[in-house]
Amino acid sequence: MCGGGLLITGRSLIWFLVTLIACMTLLAAIVLPKWLIGPEEIKIDSLEGNFSIYRHPSVGIYNRCKRMGRSEYNCGNFDLYGLATDISIFPFQWKITMFLMCLGNLLLASTLVCMLVTCCRVHSIFGFSMHKLLGIFQGIAAMMELCGYMAYPFGWEEPRVKTLCGLDAEPFAPADCTLGVSIYLGAIGTVLAFISAMLSAKAESAYYSSKAQRFVEEGQVLVCVP
Repeated sequence: MCGGGLLITGRSLIWFLVTLIACMTLLAAIVLPKWLIGPEEIKIDSLEGNFSIYRHPSVGIYNRCKRMGRSEYNCGNFDLYGLATDISIFPFQWKITMFLMCLGNLLLASTLVCMLVTCCRVHSIFGFSMHKLLGIFQGIAAMMELCGYMAYPFGWEEPRVKTLCGLDAEPFAPADCTLGVSIYLGAIGTVLAFISAMLSAKAESAYYSSKAQRFVEEGQVLVCVP
């Protein structure tokens, strides 16, 4: 696969790991229905009846968890027709969040695959530095994630959120709701995406360091430098 050999640096490894963590964190933020947590407490009895679990209704970007019947707790999607779902069910602002965050994460994941190519000593494409191109694409992905993330609170004035959080809910003020784990995962993932874009320059400098290039010139197939 890598006819010219492998060149792995400590900085490129850190760059890869940060990007991987960013992708996984953002994916978790997208799929978990835990962006807003409602104040209602739902008691769920075990099948044996010897203990109870307490849950709270919650909502994500395209899914929710809520009480069904008297004591049943159900999680499911409300984007029945994807982005074509009626805005009274799937708020327009959340459609923007869904589109931008998914597209941004897909682009970020694509750069993750391309990083493996740089380890095969493929340092340029059409005359452009691979590291610089990947850094630019990661910056674009991070901006998509940020814009999508910031669009989400503008949907807090919609009926779905007012039902969950109270009539006083408005953009950036969720009334009686609390922020769920997905909000924090989205923030962490977005920050890590920006850090990944900046780390591309560090990885490139390590790639072209005199020590790494000396090993390459000596004909070593596997080059690992800190």
